[in-house]
Amino acid sequence: MPTDASLLFLLGLAMATPGGAAAAHPAIRPQSQRGIIFPKETFDECFVDDAQKMPGSCKLLQDCPAALKQSIPKTCYFVKFDQYVCCSNPSYSNGTQVAPTTLKPPTQRRSVRACEESGYITVSVVNGRATVYREFPFMVALGWRSSFDESIHYRCGGSLIASKFVLTAAHCIDFGGQVPVTVRLGGDNLTMGMGVDNQIRRIFMHPAYDEKTAYNDIALLELEMDAPPSLVPVCLWQHAKLAEKELTAIGYGQISFTGLSSSQLLKVDLQHISDDLCQDYYTRELLAEGLAASQLCAGDTKGKGDTCQGDSGGPLLMRSDSIWYLVGITSLGQGCATGPPSIYTRVSSHLDWIESVVWPEPEVQTVDPHFDLRISF
Repeated sequence: MPTDASLLFLLGLAMATPGGAAAAHPAIRPQSQRGIIFPKETFDECFVDDAQKMPGSCKLLQDCPAALKQSIPKTCYFVKFDQYVCCSNPSYSNGTQVAPTTLKPPTQRRSVRACEESGYITVSVVNGRATVYREFPFMVALGWRSSFDESIHYRCGGSLIASKFVLTAAHCIDFGGQVPVTVRLGGDNLTMGMGVDNQIRRIFMHPAYDEKTAYNDIALLELEMDAPPSLVPVCLWQHAKLAEKELTAIGYGQISFTGLSSSQLLKVDLQHISDDLCQDYYTRELLAEGLAASQLCAGDTKGKGDTCQGDSGGPLLMRSDSIWYLVGITSLGQGCATGPPSIYTRVSSHLDWIESVVWPEPEVQTVDPHFDLRISF
C-alpha cells in the first residue's frame, strides 16, 4: 500500500513530464554557470512508445534516421540549439537484446570548455567612449618598469583568457629592448589606484613570429598568481567566419595620432572589413605576403573611430548571443582613423597554439617559454 508521501511524489513526477516529451531518465550535468546542460558520456535512456515497452536512447536528431522520418519526434532535451530525441535502441531487435554499440559524444575544444566553465554571459581608441566600471573585466594593461625609477609605464594592452594567462601581440614583448614585467587587470582607470596588479612569470611568443613582418603577431603571458574570480576571462571565437559585422575595440592608447594616451579605458565601435577591400590599403611594402588568412581587418566606415598607438595587443571583440568573444588582437595600422582599416591577428587561426600553452593535453610535452622572468629579471 503506497504511503501519502509516495503518492505525492508520483503525482509530482506526472505533472513535471510534458505530454509531448519523451519519458526520459536524464543523466545530465551542468558544465557552465550559464544554465547550459550537457549530457554525460553515455546517452540518456528513454522509451520510444507511449506504453514504455520499447527502450531507446536520447540522440542528436540528425543521428537518428527513424526520428527524421517522423513528423513530430519525441524530444528528450536541447543542448543549445541541438535537439536530442528518443531514438530506438539498436540493442533490441524483436524484443531480443543484442550487443550495444558504444557511442562517443563529439569532442570539444579545450578553449570552448574553458569559456563555458567561466560562466561569463552576458589600443588608444580614437573618438572612443569611456567604459563603465568593470564593463570589460578581462581587459589587461601591460606594464614596463622605468629605467630611471621603480614607476610602471603602461604601453600595450592584452586580454585575460584564463585565470593565469593573458593574450597579447608579440610585437609588444620587446618594447625598446625591454619586456613587460607586470600587468594591471580589470580594465580600470590606470591613474586612480584601481585594478589588480599581477607579476608576469613567463612569456610565450608564437614560434612563427618574425619581428620584421606583421604575421603571427601573438604572444601569451603567464602570470604569477591566479586572477580574482570576479575578473572573468573572455571567450575565444572558434571560427574563421565572424557571426557579426559589428565589432568593438577597447584600449588605453592615444586618443589621436601622436596625441596623449588615455588613463580611462575607452571603447569604439568598428566594422569588419572584407579581405579584398582591406588588401587595397596595404601594399607589399607593408605586408610582404599580402593579407594572410590569420589576419582580419576592422575600421570605422565613417573614418571617425579606430585603434591607435598604445592599443597594440588589446582586444577586438564581437558580441554574439549576449557573450563577448575575442576575435582579434590589435596588430598594426596606418595612422589613426585616417581612412585605412587596421589589421588584427585572427584569434581563431591560432587556437591550436594557444591551447597547447594554456590548456595542454595531459602527458604532452609543455611548450618552453621565450622569457622566464623568474630567472632573467
